[in-house]
Amino acid sequence: MAPPASELKAMTDAFEGIDRLAEGAPRTEGAPNFRRLPGFPLFGTGQTSVEGFEKCLEPVLKKYGDEKHIFWVNLRQEPVVYVNGKPYTARDPANPHAAIGMNCNPINFHLEINNPEECTELENNFAEEIRKRGEDFKYFKDQFGEHPEERATNEELTEKLAGVTTIGEIYAAIKDKVPKLEPIRIPMNQEKAPEEANFDQIVAMLKDTTASCPVIFNCQAGISRTTTAIVCGALVKELQLTRELDRMRGIVPDDILDALKKKKLGLPGIDIEVQEDRNAMQMGEFEVIKELLEAFPEAKVAKAQVDKLIDLAAPPPRGTGVENIRECIIESKMTFDVSSDDWQAYLKSKIMNNIERYFYLIVFAMYIREVGPKGFPQTFKQYMDDHSGLRTMIEEGRGKLEWERKIPDEKLSELKDLLSAPEFKANMPKIIKRIYELSWDMFGDLPRGHHKNNSMHKLASKTMIEILPQNLADFIETKCGALAGTPDFFDVIGQVSWYEPTA
Repeated sequence: MAPPASELKAMTDAFEGIDRLAEGAPRTEGAPNFRRLPGFPLFGTGQTSVEGFEKCLEPVLKKYGDEKHIFWVNLRQEPVVYVNGKPYTARDPANPHAAIGMNCNPINFHLEINNPEECTELENNFAEEIRKRGEDFKYFKDQFGEHPEERATNEELTEKLAGVTTIGEIYAAIKDKVPKLEPIRIPMNQEKAPEEANFDQIVAMLKDTTASCPVIFNCQAGISRTTTAIVCGALVKELQLTRELDRMRGIVPDDILDALKKKKLGLPGIDIEVQEDRNAMQMGEFEVIKELLEAFPEAKVAKAQVDKLIDLAAPPPRGTGVENIRECIIESKMTFDVSSDDWQAYLKSKIMNNIERYFYLIVFAMYIREVGPKGFPQTFKQYMDDHSGLRTMIEEGRGKLEWERKIPDEKLSELKDLLSAPEFKANMPKIIKRIYELSWDMFGDLPRGHHKNNSMHKLASKTMIEILPQNLADFIETKCGALAGTPDFFDVIGQVSWYEPTA
């Protein structure tokens, strides 16, 4: 249940660092991260300014102006209003979702309203509430941060109120100029996998349109939710393109048609040779995904299709987007490996949610490939009901990840003996070298880079603490603090070198 508008606070929608487009990529003023999925009439953007709506529509109308519909899909669960031409979200100072964070102000969390009509009603009420509050408009400033406690300065600012507008009013004004614009709201959760109903809403919107019918998706920054929706839309578009190309058979020579289908719809590893060698985790080969591939042979082709589209929607060089929603899982896992306990709790939830999202995208592709050619007689939710084991599979499998890497005990016994020897200081070079060798082996599956280096360093610190004999452990604790907090490897090595046994 949403709180009353009178209790809500305004927070800026844009934040420093919102622009995630690659250097040199074309940018659209007032539309952060506006881009097109190559080869598709699918566009994505962050929440635009008032003027940004029409600037996004300009290239869409230029290329797809003859289409019957232009869909603009708002993916936001959270209410948005425009004050002085800029977007602001309504935030709840008592948001219960803050309970999942560590030392987080509740205002740092978005409201989560799944009913689009309810969300629109709250936007209208909040706009009226802002007008009632007088000429001094008070708001908080949002800022980019992975963890919610980093997402706001929580300092209330003030500026003179010049005007308040709702999204509905902006859409209505644009429709007067562009009658074919069809605004739709499909609320998606920023932190979690889409609901099954979200997939059905995208299918319902697109199933009776042409392959060239354009869609603009937006969320706050145009990053995670927008990229997810673009991939979903592209799965439907590829089905439509297949139909349209098949209708050309008998008109266009088969060899030309087959070459065109391979170029437009070919799948890496299935129809097209894969040139690039990528890490298994980068390719989404998580345990639950392997289970899916084993249980459903058709999932192999579905995964290849999803991976192709994810890469196309990712940053250069593979795509024109702002996030790879598959590779971000292993990137978060590498951050998890070197993070403090409170961050790890947050990141663990995020990683499992993103694995679930990836799983659902593959299953959605399976659904599209099986049910789509029949004209979608069955919804995605009904498909999931018929394959209810899939829900159990992801619920039980989303956390099947190696959350903590530990060097096996049998490989540590020699190090413990070296450190327990009377002349242990002479053994330190050998001990340090061996710990780093073991740490390297433990993270051999990760690509080179600072994440791998930091992960190795943290494991080396934990291993050094683990092999300390009691006398050294007691000494290090007096110098570096509680060992449960895992003092830095170099600090421990330095203190060990200074240790002198008491007479």
